[in-house]
Amino acid sequence: MNFMGNIYRFVLVLAFLYAGCAFAQSGEDGGDRSISVKMDVRFDGEVTRYAADDASGSGSEYDGGFVGRYLKLLVNGKIDERFSYSFRHRMYVGQKDPKSFFNATDWANVTFAASDRISVTAGKQMICIGTIEYDYAPIDVYFASDFWNHVSPFQIGVNVGIKIGKGQQLYAQVTNSPFSTEALENIYAYNVIWYGKVARWMNTIWSVNMVEYEKGHFINYIALGNKFLFGRVQADLDYMNRYAGKGTAFFQDFSLHGKLSYAVSESVNLFAKGGYDVNKAQDEDAHFVYDRYVMPGVDLGFYGAGIEYFPVKGAKQSLRLHAFWHSNTSNPVPQTFNVGLRWQMNVLER
Repeated sequence: MNFMGNIYRFVLVLAFLYAGCAFAQSGEDGGDRSISVKMDVRFDGEVTRYAADDASGSGSEYDGGFVGRYLKLLVNGKIDERFSYSFRHRMYVGQKDPKSFFNATDWANVTFAASDRISVTAGKQMICIGTIEYDYAPIDVYFASDFWNHVSPFQIGVNVGIKIGKGQQLYAQVTNSPFSTEALENIYAYNVIWYGKVARWMNTIWSVNMVEYEKGHFINYIALGNKFLFGRVQADLDYMNRYAGKGTAFFQDFSLHGKLSYAVSESVNLFAKGGYDVNKAQDEDAHFVYDRYVMPGVDLGFYGAGIEYFPVKGAKQSLRLHAFWHSNTSNPVPQTFNVGLRWQMNVLER
């Protein structure tokens, strides 16, 4: 990241804050206008040890250091009783891609509430893929499935949302395909997702997805995310099947993972997480690959556990300390230990 890039992003932040203040002040007479501006930050200290080739421990390798994983600007607001907007931008970009500045914008969209039940959202947005893991903000994901680690979840498109019952929301969405390698490539992703409250103790995020990897050729997902709530215990259980219509079937190209959390108190949370990613639908040396996120030949398990501490009562997003360990079944086997800090700054709330 060069000096001029830093200056550019600093000026951008100042412009947003100035615009936000002006917008909020103009809304004093408008009644329905509102704006929220926040910064979200996470820093980690991390060490990874890779297993040695023999029992003596000789040949062990270590990677480690301090890393800033996230620095995000979040702006949400209401223009009037029907129009609202949402914006999230990561305050870092790569240098090789000339479009990288907009690539660092996770979403920037406007929502029109046509009625109490129907809404339309247009702009850059998260692709509607199911599972609980996918739905978490990345800043809250410490270690993840192979699919989560490689998916490109943000694209430009449009979605229509329909409330189909109490606690039930259905979205139909069309976006550019996440497999696009250039602008106006004319390949798309077609997605339908259901956010459901099945019972007081169970929520769902289920989707079916048709994603073009080239014109007229699709890989299809069935993604079933389930969250179970029992007092202080929360259990997430996800299954995703991927199918390219080439003779593959269930449990040939899939991900299965879960997370168990226990709230010891208002300030302390314990968690354990594990999962399994497999792609046996194609040979590892296949000439043309259908699944671009969990590659042919992958047979990988992951697992770990950790603790979260929230020192500010009643405001968990404001400050969080975390510590965790995780590993997987790759070769050599890594053992990662992490201690970190996350906090959110409320810059403007009007």
